[in-house]
Amino acid sequence: MKGVGYTEPAAYTSGLVVLIYPPHRRFRPLTPLHPTAYSTVRQQLIMASRWLVISAATSATAFAATSPVPQDAPLVNPVGAEDAQDPKPKKQQIVVTAQKQGAEAIKDVPRSVTAIGQKQIRDAGLTSIKDAARFVPNALVTGFSARRLSFPYVRGVGSGQGDPAVATFVDGVPQLSVSSTNLSFAGLDRVEILRGPSSVLWGRNTIGGAINMISRKPSWDPGGEFQTSFGNYNSTRYQVRATGPVTDETLAMSVDASYEKRDGYTDNVATGNDVGDAESTFARMQFLWAPNENNTVHFSIYGEASRDGGFVLSNVSDQPGQPGLRSNPFRINQDFEGSTERDILAGSIVWNHYGNDFEFVSITSAQMWDIDESADFDFSQLDGVRRFTSEEEEYAYQELRLQSATDADLDAGRKDGMKWLVGTSGFISNQKREATNEFRPGGAGIFFAPAQVGSDRSAGSFDSWSASVFGQATMILQSGFEAAVAVRYDYESRDAEINRTFSGFAIGNSSGDRSFERILPRASIAYRGSEDFKSYFSAARGFKAGGFNLTAPTGSESFGTETSWTYELGAKTQWFDDRLTANAAIFLIDWDDMQLSQFDPTAGGFVSNAGKSTSQGVELELAGQISKAWTVFGTAGYLDTEFGRASDQNGSVRGNNLPFAPKMTFGAGTQYSHKLDNGHDIFARIDWFHVGEFSYDASGAATERYNLTNLRVGYTLKDVRLEGFVGNLLDEEYVGIAFDANPDPAAASYVGQNGTPRTFGLSMSVTF
Repeated sequence: MKGVGYTEPAAYTSGLVVLIYPPHRRFRPLTPLHPTAYSTVRQQLIMASRWLVISAATSATAFAATSPVPQDAPLVNPVGAEDAQDPKPKKQQIVVTAQKQGAEAIKDVPRSVTAIGQKQIRDAGLTSIKDAARFVPNALVTGFSARRLSFPYVRGVGSGQGDPAVATFVDGVPQLSVSSTNLSFAGLDRVEILRGPSSVLWGRNTIGGAINMISRKPSWDPGGEFQTSFGNYNSTRYQVRATGPVTDETLAMSVDASYEKRDGYTDNVATGNDVGDAESTFARMQFLWAPNENNTVHFSIYGEASRDGGFVLSNVSDQPGQPGLRSNPFRINQDFEGSTERDILAGSIVWNHYGNDFEFVSITSAQMWDIDESADFDFSQLDGVRRFTSEEEEYAYQELRLQSATDADLDAGRKDGMKWLVGTSGFISNQKREATNEFRPGGAGIFFAPAQVGSDRSAGSFDSWSASVFGQATMILQSGFEAAVAVRYDYESRDAEINRTFSGFAIGNSSGDRSFERILPRASIAYRGSEDFKSYFSAARGFKAGGFNLTAPTGSESFGTETSWTYELGAKTQWFDDRLTANAAIFLIDWDDMQLSQFDPTAGGFVSNAGKSTSQGVELELAGQISKAWTVFGTAGYLDTEFGRASDQNGSVRGNNLPFAPKMTFGAGTQYSHKLDNGHDIFARIDWFHVGEFSYDASGAATERYNLTNLRVGYTLKDVRLEGFVGNLLDEEYVGIAFDANPDPAAASYVGQNGTPRTFGLSMSVTF
């Protein structure tokens, strides 16, 4: 951004950290966007996203053909090991934007944060939130093969139905539903994963944490990238980026796009087909306008069209006459295969005004998405029950913040000082949901009585709006102490109208409205013993509003608020002239009225309040530079979770572990990079992850554990990079997600889906 002295930031990641050289304080990493008006979801999304793919490819070619294109700012490591001319490591800053006040050293943030940057995303071959979460202790993202459902769990806090408990953000804009959690990583600069309640600054659905996906911003230096990969299961992936100035001084733009497709991993015995295939088209266009030194406006719009196969579900354990996934993996036996389609269109406008003593931020955004899916609901070769689901949502979000300037006294290294932030935010949402169970003649007398043949349809409209005010102040005290206090008042109103019919005849109508409000405090105190050591203690209240189920057993049509208190004690350290970073934390979570995901064989999934629960544990993160060429990382997490006075639809679950809360999580890996003559580089990387025992639901009747090993090797010649990769190197067979399709305790009829088998392939990228 030549007009304001902007220089493109350089980003680094090794293991679990990201290094960023902060740009000029008047241009910080921006949060997103505001879309143009539109009338329909699907057709406009598909047309727009495919047009943007073509536009990106054309733009990249044009840039390459018309101008000498410098590369983006180089990626460096935390100790300057890539600088062969400087044998002594340089101290660098690991920074994040987790506290919404500009680039901040991660070691100065008094809470647990993991940042995964552009270099690590590339070197580890990360393509989804599920991939990134493996580098975070006590984190697990589970989901089905279809992109539309993905469920993040952090420290045992998560949700399989309803609103997420660990919300995803795109450039600071919240994704209100789990249906829009799993988005393409195309054009991503980094991912910041906050552990613990984040409601004060980040708002709703962050009782367990927040995941912020931060895109690469437009650059005034023209450039482009093209990436492609091919692998087994006929997998293909194309990704393109083009960026450059629209005007020399004030306006820059970028386009990122991707297309990916693969065959399914699973054989359907009934039809002979491969099932669980996936296809996705994604594109994002951004403009960055800097009319003067005191203002920047960032506009972004993105869309994605996913066309995936249906849910690949089968019995987990052997049943009479039918082997299960444990003994016969990647096999299902279904007469109906179904499909899952998801379309998303979203945009935002972010205005930043920079004064000498304060900054003002406005985030205006809107999003629309819709889903159509169909599935075999008896999970067998019999033509018994089919499930058809349709959902759509339109929402708008606004956030306004007034805060101290980025280069305020606190950032200038004084012994005393304060930085502050006050703001307000709110959203309005309209969601329509429809679910139909089609009871077919082939199941009469087996799954249900003959008189029940027909279509049981529930359709509902769910409207909600929210308003909140929040503030935070951070003060530097004497003798190395620092104190921070924050508070948020949040009000949310929801109403629902639900109609139920059977083969066209009305059998029930219901409606309701509820409001939820909470005051959410957070406080922390930290002590800096030296530049390389900081310890902290924090306490925060978390909050997740209640709501309404579309379908549920009688008495469970709505559910109430979930609240928690989280206490955390941690330390962030650097050793051996910053060659080793070691962060550790212990925590305790105590919450009431946990919202528990359950399953009814007739209604399907629903949410109810379970009661009291606790989670406590330990986390450790390590990242080290052994030499100029050799880096290592390690993570470890231990969880002890327990239901207190709690129950599910079958009775008390007191003393059981929380679902999808592994007892232990481990990660370890190393990467070796070596510079050859004449611009040639080689590298090799191996990562290993262990997910300890976890249960699929509150009953604890079925559990899983598994290990994953990933390998990548590569060769670089100036702007061309070639790689070979193997995922799940040892071909571990596991069932990553399952639920009890018949919650009768005597039935134990869990259905689930196998995790991804061994995959391998080759990739190539070219930077212009």
